[in-house]
Amino acid sequence: MEALTSSLAQVGYWLAVTIGILAGCELSLYWLLYRARSPLFWPVSAAGALGAGALYGFAFGGGGAEGAAMAAAVLLALAAFFKFVLRGRHALPIMMLAPALIAVSLLIIYPFFFEFRLAFANLNMYSVAKWIDGGGLSWAGFTNFKNVFTTSPLQTATFWDLLGRTFLWTVINVVFHVAFGLGLAMLLNRKLALKGVYRTLLILPWAIPQVVAVLAWRGEFHPQFGFVNQLLGLAGVHGINWWSDPVPVFVSCCIVNIWLGIPFMMIVFLGGLQSISPSYYEAAEIDGAGKLAQFLQITVPMLKPVVVPSITLGTIWTFNNINVIYLMTGQDGGNEYADILVSALYKSAFTYSRYSFSAAFALVIFAILICMTLVWMTVTKGTE
Repeated sequence: MEALTSSLAQVGYWLAVTIGILAGCELSLYWLLYRARSPLFWPVSAAGALGAGALYGFAFGGGGAEGAAMAAAVLLALAAFFKFVLRGRHALPIMMLAPALIAVSLLIIYPFFFEFRLAFANLNMYSVAKWIDGGGLSWAGFTNFKNVFTTSPLQTATFWDLLGRTFLWTVINVVFHVAFGLGLAMLLNRKLALKGVYRTLLILPWAIPQVVAVLAWRGEFHPQFGFVNQLLGLAGVHGINWWSDPVPVFVSCCIVNIWLGIPFMMIVFLGGLQSISPSYYEAAEIDGAGKLAQFLQITVPMLKPVVVPSITLGTIWTFNNINVIYLMTGQDGGNEYADILVSALYKSAFTYSRYSFSAAFALVIFAILICMTLVWMTVTKGTE
């Protein structure tokens, strides 16, 4: 009970801090936008900047004057921008967008830039206590980026092993997602009895919480008591050790992720198929086109606006899907036979406490994804 009370108190404290920050930002914006011509503009703005800088220095710099001065300078520059550039224009849109922008800045933009700083530092399990107590981050240059490519983020698997396995994982899963999703969508697009029942059953893998589904599947792949090995035994096949043998553990993760991802592609493709007018197929039949020709000449081109973004999203989601790998391989350290880049990143950060190395590792993965997306969008002309 005491632990619960303490946790609720911490949640309430941070909620109050968040609301206070948002309220302070809104009041500051109101002053900057609507009181830019007031004779008290600069005295009040300077006092507010100094006060906010002092709070920043106390909260994030251990009371250091350097951080406080930098924060105050930034706020004064912002006040000058509002007074001489905006001059009160676009006040209402800025006030309405400000809460979302502040939240995005605190939750996404600031951590992203801090990760850049962390990637060039030397923060690990031995130096993190000193940093928490107010010590600075030591500069490490490009050492962490070099280590990403030359050392193992885990125990034995190298970056290149993980990269090849990640590409294999992504290709296998996306191909099966698209193939089975399109096939099921074409079946459901036909006139069928109890079509609603089929749709409901097929959407269940996507509707079930992923953690629940993956842990259930892990039980089915139990080497001794799992249903999969029991079925193989009925077929005369010797039981497979799905939890520890290198190839089976990777195959089991692929099977689970394919099962989880097919419903999304099915729903997307079904919506695209239903948007195609039947008159195209009727005209093709009159011209003597067969089913294959209709599929290649009508269905595929008309589905391109749906297929390209869905494959893009599916590739990014699959590339970054840590849940299936993490839960199927036993969490924490687990075995490394099915690890991909993002699961190795998670383990290097939270199992082996290599924080700066993990920050550099994350930026490398981010760069790979950006390059993949740009190449894919260029080849498929997805922006047209």
